[in-house]
Order: sequence, then C-alpha cells, then structure tokens
Amino acid sequence: MKKDKTHNINSTGFKTPSNYFESFDKKLMLRLDEEKSIEGISSSGFTIPKDYFTSIETEILNKVTSENETKVVRLFSRKKAYYISGIAASLLLMLAVFNGSATDEFSVEMVENYFAESSLDSYELAELLSDANILEDDFTITEINNTEKNLEDYLLENADIEAIIE
Repeated sequence: MKKDKTHNINSTGFKTPSNYFESFDKKLMLRLDEEKSIEGISSSGFTIPKDYFTSIETEILNKVTSENETKVVRLFSRKKAYYISGIAASLLLMLAVFNGSATDEFSVEMVENYFAESSLDSYELAELLSDANILEDDFTITEINNTEKNLEDYLLENADIEAIIE
C-alpha cells in the first residue's frame, strides 16, 4: 500500500554532537565575552536623537492635549427634521380630509365608555343629564348605603364562593 515505506523509519535523521546541550551555555557566554564585532561592521546601525528621552514626554503630552478645533459634521440636521415633519403632517392632514375621519357623530359605545372611565358620581351625572334635557320627569337618584351586612348578603346571593376563595 505505502510505496515509500516511511512508516518503518524509527529515527529523525538529525544528530547532535555528544554533550552538546551541557556545554552550549558555556560556549555562548565565552563568545559574548570576546567583544569581537563582525568583520566590516563598526556600529549596530541604531541611533537615538540627542535629548530624545528628556523631551519625548513633553512632545507626547503636547500632541495629546492639543486643542485643535475639528469641524463637527452632523448626520441629521434640524433643517431636514423640519422638512420631514412638515411632509408627515401634511400627509396625515390629507388622509384625514380625504378619508372622512373627522366626523362629529358619536356612537353610543363612545359615550358609555366615557362615562365608565370618568370619575363622575351619580349627582354630577344627573346634573349633566338634566342640563341636556335627557332625563325623564320621574327620574330619581337613589343612593345605597353600603354596609357590611348588605355587602355580605349580596355576595352570598350572587357570587361564587369558590371563585372568591381562590
């Protein structure tokens, strides 16, 4: 199957001299202590400007804290907002006029919902109805005294006790 038979090789093929890793540190330190430079090279090639480390901090702070006024470009201007809101208002007005939603007719449900949600008591409601000449001549307002006995009797006659307990 495998023609090159590399699966049978047990060694990597690389060899190191004997005691190489034990003597490597000593040889490296001796080489560094010689202070010989490579032939033809007199300097490392790296230079630092004069007074670099004394002036670099002030230069960085000057660049960071410089107050250059930059021009602010707004993404959404007020002028555009006025145009857009004017167009939207005119479209709503046109829809209201052409759709005929501005009628003065009231439905019975609207009036019932108004009275149900308002906090009018029976006397105020009677006064409003009498001003509108809607009340009949024999209309009377009765007020029921809510006592614990009346409430208990009502609940016993009309309420489901199991629903109240839950």
